[in-house]
Amino acid sequence: MGNIKLAIVMMLKFILSSCLYGYSLHAVADTSAIEASPQTTRHEVTLTRDKDYKCIQCHKDSKETLLGSHGEEAHKSLGRDVNCVDCHVSIGPDHREGAPQVTKFSSAQSQAGHEKVQLDPEAILKANSQCTDCHQPPELREYSWTHDVHAKNLTCSNCHDVHASDAKVLGLERKGRIKLCVDCHSDMTQLKEEK
Repeated sequence: MGNIKLAIVMMLKFILSSCLYGYSLHAVADTSAIEASPQTTRHEVTLTRDKDYKCIQCHKDSKETLLGSHGEEAHKSLGRDVNCVDCHVSIGPDHREGAPQVTKFSSAQSQAGHEKVQLDPEAILKANSQCTDCHQPPELREYSWTHDVHAKNLTCSNCHDVHASDAKVLGLERKGRIKLCVDCHSDMTQLKEEK
């Protein structure tokens, strides 16, 4: 009787192991069929690093508006995308605690006004150098005479804001550009009259 029980146990173990082996062969056959199918490209991983990944965790809208003003044209001329660190070069590890190290672009001018910071012409040229590294003065001069007249007197961000939905002068029609000029000049005139 002991031999019969042993034979039954051995037979059950054999059947169970055969089933498991057969199932594993079936599973392997299914995965190889999946790997051979053309759908495998959706699982491809490309090893590209987004330089702006950390920035867009908080500044996603800014990245999108940057692409609106520095998108395809910048890619054509540079042969690559423009990234946050191309302009904001001094981002430090303590950026979130008040961001003192980040290069920011604020409106400033060489003459006193109500709304803008006053800087000496050398400081304005230094502030504008971040833009003129890519936007060369001869090209700017050809585009509009205002670039020559204002080069030492205004920071670029007085008239241009690459993170606005309509990038100031770039997105404004002729009347909007004229209004920008009139507002700025009348502000300086008003301040002179007050003195």
